[in-house]
Amino acid sequence: MEKLVEKAKNGDSEATELIIGKFKYLIFKESSKYHIPGYTNEDLIQHGYLSVIKAIALYKLGSNSFNGYCINAIKMNFKALLKGEIKHFREVPNSNMVDFDAQEHYEFTLEDEVIAYGEVEKLYVALNTLEPFERYILERFYIMGHSLTEIACTTDKSYYKYSRIKKKALEKLKAIM
Repeated sequence: MEKLVEKAKNGDSEATELIIGKFKYLIFKESSKYHIPGYTNEDLIQHGYLSVIKAIALYKLGSNSFNGYCINAIKMNFKALLKGEIKHFREVPNSNMVDFDAQEHYEFTLEDEVIAYGEVEKLYVALNTLEPFERYILERFYIMGHSLTEIACTTDKSYYKYSRIKKKALEKLKAIM
């Protein structure tokens, strides 16, 4: 397996396909465990394949077992996707391997921009449903970077009151979005 991984790291697409084939059934099993809004089962399977490719790219030859490393990577990436921590890598701007370590060099695709624009539109609609005071607290906390303590010091309400208001405002936003 180590030699196959080495070939894949050197750009051998057949080796990469063989490695993906080895983990195909695990990917099917793991993808069936998750139901993520906005993702079909095929999307999840594709994400599993991307997890294997990422594992190949990040694996250090000679260290522990690749099988264990890859299995863990697949499971952890599905969990991260569920949490919404992984950005959309559905389309790759060029045919070269995406460098997952240098995400600042990732070129956003048209699909990424359309998704982001749609999310921003939903956020503005949701923000407009909040009470002005709730929106003010969220803007100061998230946009201006003030702590709830700083916000409380400038008015006559307590930190806990602002904490409850912020929590309720976020719950409203989540319900709308």
